[in-house]
Amino acid sequence: MDKSLKSRSSVRVLRVLLTTVTVAYILLLGWSLYFFPQIWSPPFHPEQPRFMIMNLSVFLNGVLTGLLYLAIIYQLYRILALIKKSGPFSEESPKRIRLIAYFTFGMAAVNAIMEFVRYVSMHGFVSRDLWPVTTQFLLRAAQTVLFGTGILIVGLVLEVGVALKQDQDLTV
Repeated sequence: MDKSLKSRSSVRVLRVLLTTVTVAYILLLGWSLYFFPQIWSPPFHPEQPRFMIMNLSVFLNGVLTGLLYLAIIYQLYRILALIKKSGPFSEESPKRIRLIAYFTFGMAAVNAIMEFVRYVSMHGFVSRDLWPVTTQFLLRAAQTVLFGTGILIVGLVLEVGVALKQDQDLTV
């Protein structure tokens, strides 16, 4: 089988997978938007503002990270289109991979901030568990930042590959 045909079929498979994930994520996001108004109408009690802040932080966390996920999926679609059109070593591929890394960094920041707001709205600043739990939030954010750093490194390696390919194209 020709390599270009094999890469085109794998691009097709990846597109189907991305489309499936995108549809599932949009359905889940729509489902959460549909049921979100129900959390604003519990019977009133003195703790209601605290719970409303917690629910709002959980909702914003889902929406903001959801938008970042959709931006990442869009960039992945664009990379697949570039691979299909001009191969993996186009000048635009590293830029798109860098964008994916930056979106991943944004997800880490949004998750850490919203988790902290949610915890403080539930337990307050005086809670003895605040700092151990904050450490957990920061560790989760650090894991996401580490993942984003790996993606950034892949983008840099691809950028070197693009330069090598351009150099090779000029010498042939």
